Amino acid sequence: MDQQFQAHDRGIRKYVSRYIDSLPDLTGKVVVDIPCGDGHSSSEFSRKGATVKSFDLYPEFMKAAEIEAHYADLTDRIPMEDGSADYLICQEGIEHMPDQMGVFREFNRVLKKGGTLIITTPSISHARARLSMLLLESDFWRRSAPTELDSVWFSDEDSDRLGFGHLFLVGVHRLQTMATLSGFEVTSRLNTIWSGTSVVLGVLLYPLLAVSSLFAYFSYRRKNKHVGKDRRDAILWSSVKLNLSPTTVFCKHIFWIMQKRKEYPEVVADMKALTRHS
Repeated sequence: MDQQFQAHDRGIRKYVSRYIDSLPDLTGKVVVDIPCGDGHSSSEFSRKGATVKSFDLYPEFMKAAEIEAHYADLTDRIPMEDGSADYLICQEGIEHMPDQMGVFREFNRVLKKGGTLIITTPSISHARARLSMLLLESDFWRRSAPTELDSVWFSDEDSDRLGFGHLFLVGVHRLQTMATLSGFEVTSRLNTIWSGTSVVLGVLLYPLLAVSSLFAYFSYRRKNKHVGKDRRDAILWSSVKLNLSPTTVFCKHIFWIMQKRKEYPEVVADMKALTRHS
């Protein structure tokens, strides 16, 4: 496995392992792991009794001897039937994808209704990353903004496959919205590695963050009056709580557990009703 992937994956891996270990016996359950990387999570799901389908843009990175990885490109189609998976894990993958909404729709297609989606990704919503994005448009002040110098991590001489780096980092609010617009409900937001700098900055800036969040809430709730007040307020208040959550402000990685609540056509119908002005 490439050194960048090892460094990129090492910090979050123990939290994912801990979550998988907490699950009940998964005999008879189908788990899709994409991108599967070196197969660490695939192997752990397999030990829980699950039937694991492992996919990656570079299946040759697989190291787990008992797991066979297959080629799949998340910008295209996962080679699985509709509604065929009970779990889908996308560990450190969404930040590499240019069409993230398309990826979420594909997750919706593959998962059964009620199935579980596990997402981990580096966060640009913790305090240090927010300041770095303000100053440099980079998630870390020791790195420059994304350029073509380091935004392609892998390429293949025999094909046009490109493995993008952290070119499409996502914050908690956009991730929450994409999940909702794809039929998923976030059921758990798990703690990961805390950034020491984010703790210091977060504590110092928390009053300003709270005031700004509340100001935006009270200002914006007067808009979109075609939506029922209760629903409008609930959506906006959940955004305030997400913005002020210690998991958001301090954690360097997003680690969310989601459940598929709606098929995609149901989502479309709901959004049409929500955006239809009277």
